[in-house]
Amino acid sequence: MKRQGAIVKENSLRSMAKAFAFAAFVAAAAGGSAYAADLPMKAPPPPKPVPFFFVNDTSVSFTYFFDYLDPGVSGSSNTVPGGIAGQSNAFGMAQGSLDHFDLWEYGATLIHTEVNQYSDHAPIGGLAGAAGEREFFGFAQETLSLDALTHSKAFTTPITNDVGLLMRVTAGTDNHALAEETTQYAVGPNFDFVLPKILGGSMQWAITAYKEFTHSSFDSCAACGPGGTPIGGNRDFEWTYKIFEFNVLPLGPLLGSWADPAHIVNIASLTGPKGTGISTADCLALGCFGAAGTFNNNETKAELFEDVRLSVDTSKIFWGKPGIWDTYVGYRYWENMYGTNHNAALFSTIAPGTSVMSTAYLGTTYHFK
Repeated sequence: MKRQGAIVKENSLRSMAKAFAFAAFVAAAAGGSAYAADLPMKAPPPPKPVPFFFVNDTSVSFTYFFDYLDPGVSGSSNTVPGGIAGQSNAFGMAQGSLDHFDLWEYGATLIHTEVNQYSDHAPIGGLAGAAGEREFFGFAQETLSLDALTHSKAFTTPITNDVGLLMRVTAGTDNHALAEETTQYAVGPNFDFVLPKILGGSMQWAITAYKEFTHSSFDSCAACGPGGTPIGGNRDFEWTYKIFEFNVLPLGPLLGSWADPAHIVNIASLTGPKGTGISTADCLALGCFGAAGTFNNNETKAELFEDVRLSVDTSKIFWGKPGIWDTYVGYRYWENMYGTNHNAALFSTIAPGTSVMSTAYLGTTYHFK
């Protein structure tokens, strides 16, 4: 039940990456001149080596979400131990993130790290009066180009610019009441679709196999296992599917040159149900049944994540230097956060509404050039 793929940084950089990669290819090809027979005997200077990274971008961002949630955390948790049952809870959350994106000969690399600071309405350790919980989260993703790997255009078709192999590893930890730690893996094909020239931009879909492991104190106890043995709170979820969608739409081609600095970024994912992650023995020891039993509160459901933002190249507007400073405003919808079942008692009655998030946000990004 952990952060997914938080916001992916493959925004307008993808389009820039293609342009730079093509320019580098042309420069390299031009080095072997076809007019050698017509030139003096002096050998032409060797071509400049193509850089290992066609695009190499590192950036830092700050984002503020107005109505964030932590599933299962009831309202008034900042003043009442455990919160007040039946009371919903939404709060502000500040996020600082560091991202690196590069495009190299055989693919694209994306590394994302973030620190999330919640308000005291979601206190550290669930202790009333404590400061807001803090979360560390990140992922490393590599997308290998099958055209590049095969040195061909076999995967360039009327509907795809390329097909790649996406591999992602995610890890995170949180100091809230559950003291949760998460590891996730995703691997599968990534399709880079052809869009009408009038639209420009980029659209990519990845269909992956997904596996998740977590540790949570919610599902642990000192001596409730068979024969009074401890239960550690480890959860090994079933393999399932995870579909990623990424789309960048520049507004200039649609609205005119005045809108060139602006583009819309859409990031979405759909994660299938992944079971409870709890063994039968542990489930029976913890008390599986009843309205608030382990089974009902831990059985996962399909998880839908959607994030849409309007991003503006602010440095281009004010300084005439594109690609340095972006500002953005966006909206995030997250149904069954981390796979939680919004109909389960914990998320519908005890802490109602805390499994489905709907929030606006705003932020800014600085690119190190």
